[in-house]
Amino acid sequence: DTCPGVLIHWLVPGPSFLETFPVGRASAGQGVLPFDIDTRGNIPCAYSHNCAGTTGTPMSPCSGCAEVVGFIEHLLLLAQDIKSHTKYRFLSHSDMVNITCQYSAENNRLKLKGLNDARRVSHVLTQLDNYKSLIMALSEHDIPHLQHILTVTLKRGSSIRQIINTLEDSLAGAYHPRRYTGDDLDMAVLAY
Repeated sequence: DTCPGVLIHWLVPGPSFLETFPVGRASAGQGVLPFDIDTRGNIPCAYSHNCAGTTGTPMSPCSGCAEVVGFIEHLLLLAQDIKSHTKYRFLSHSDMVNITCQYSAENNRLKLKGLNDARRVSHVLTQLDNYKSLIMALSEHDIPHLQHILTVTLKRGSSIRQIINTLEDSLAGAYHPRRYTGDDLDMAVLAY
């Protein structure tokens, strides 16, 4: 009788046997499978590299294929509980797709963080330029009523940019701060 091989009852959750089986192990090198896989039927079969091709008992595997059962069970346990340090070549297609999705999500998260950091740095540099402009305006020009202009703009809650614009307007003569003296305040009290 012809050796039927060993049926592979693959109980790993996933789309199909070929997507969840670690096909990288079928290539040459360390960790190579000691059997070949036939996926032509409904249930995949394993044939040992030492398969005799015939068996004395009908519908049972030859002695070479019977030795493969323990290896398939061990491989099934590894596929159901994948360790984080497992080499990619020993993973299934489905596992590699999941890892790629994880790396893609991490990449997107890091890109977003980089964009947010760049925006934050740009804002800080703009603020720094505004402060430099204020210092330069204060040091280069003799602005009349400087103390009063600064007091008024800060009471209004003006930003640095607005304070600089007010100082520039004052230098150009477009802004005239109203400066009230003690006599003006006394007149206002008497008028009420």
